[in-house]
Amino acid sequence: MTRSTYDKSTADDQIRKTSNIRGKRKNPFRCLVKACVAVLSIGLSGCMDLYEPSTINENPIQVKEEAFLQDVPVVDVDEEYIRVLAHHYKRYGSSSMDILVTYDPHSKDNTAMNATNKVADIAGILRDIYDVKNVKAGIMPISSQNEAPRLLVSYDSLSAHAPRGCDGMLPGLEGRPMEDDSRYKLGCSIATFKTRQVARPADLTGHGVDNPNTEGRSASNIVDYYRSGAQNEALGGETASED
Repeated sequence: MTRSTYDKSTADDQIRKTSNIRGKRKNPFRCLVKACVAVLSIGLSGCMDLYEPSTINENPIQVKEEAFLQDVPVVDVDEEYIRVLAHHYKRYGSSSMDILVTYDPHSKDNTAMNATNKVADIAGILRDIYDVKNVKAGIMPISSQNEAPRLLVSYDSLSAHAPRGCDGMLPGLEGRPMEDDSRYKLGCSIATFKTRQVARPADLTGHGVDNPNTEGRSASNIVDYYRSGAQNEALGGETASED
């Protein structure tokens, strides 16, 4: 008859292994709680406003339209005045130019005939010499103007301005004090300088150029001709050989 011996150390090791196996098993309830917390965290982060206002100007240069009006005595309307007027209209004009010469119905000198001849001369110079084609000329009766005819000029003009939200130049430019200006948007100074360099504010509106004689249009016409595949005609003249 054999007696079984009880080894206490062996029993302790067995209990320890069993405890480790149970500890390694994942608790399904704990996993579910962790998953819910992760989903809620993502949802809450999506509801938070993480937008930070930009410090860079993102608005385009503004092009504003305003009425151009002039009222000058006819006696002061000379070639220099007409030249300056035509130059200003070509740069800033955006509509037809209306010119009127006034006359006094009760006057013997400042008559409708004289006003008609004068406004026709002015319109002719604008059209023929300065290539201002869109001119509307007329006369207008005005009583009690002291026998002095006047020229009235009106048309819509465009002007370029700094983008919306640009309240000033960069500190240190044009006499602005060198101090912190948190409202300044980067790029406003460059955009402001551009508005002063643009010859024709109408070019900033993105409208196409109708004049077929412009440099860009001329280059486009050359490219379009080659794209069409049309064959060039032989050039006439003398040749260096019979071949």
